[in-house]
Amino acid sequence: MITKTILNFTGLYAALQLCIITIGEVFNIDMNSGVQIGAMIGAAYGAMAASVSAFGRAPTLRENWMMSVSVNISALVVSFISLIALLFVSADAPVIDDLMIVISELPMGLVMIGFAVAVLLQTLVCLLIFGKVARRYLTKLNPA
Repeated sequence: MITKTILNFTGLYAALQLCIITIGEVFNIDMNSGVQIGAMIGAAYGAMAASVSAFGRAPTLRENWMMSVSVNISALVVSFISLIALLFVSADAPVIDDLMIVISELPMGLVMIGFAVAVLLQTLVCLLIFGKVARRYLTKLNPA
């Protein structure tokens, strides 16, 4: 169950990232971080729904934690690859240099705290999706 869910999430998240990058580049739209958060939540929900439908059960607490952490690692890898790809195709690549200069001027502790808070919030959202939302989705699939 865990491997299938992680693979489903990775595929969905990569597809959503590709769509977001393509729409942003074709229509010259600046996408904010809310779009990325929505993509992650949508991919997690899609992976959860596929797994619950395929296996006929919600994940256990241990599986929930493993999936939530693994999905966050997968999201970081896909986001990093997407960023690298965007740098190669984007006409706005010099803007990334400006962003890196601003980040490098911030205290490293502040950057690490911000990163840790973001990962913690993403993990909590995934725990909610793979836990409570999965159980609710299962009850809708199998009404009593």
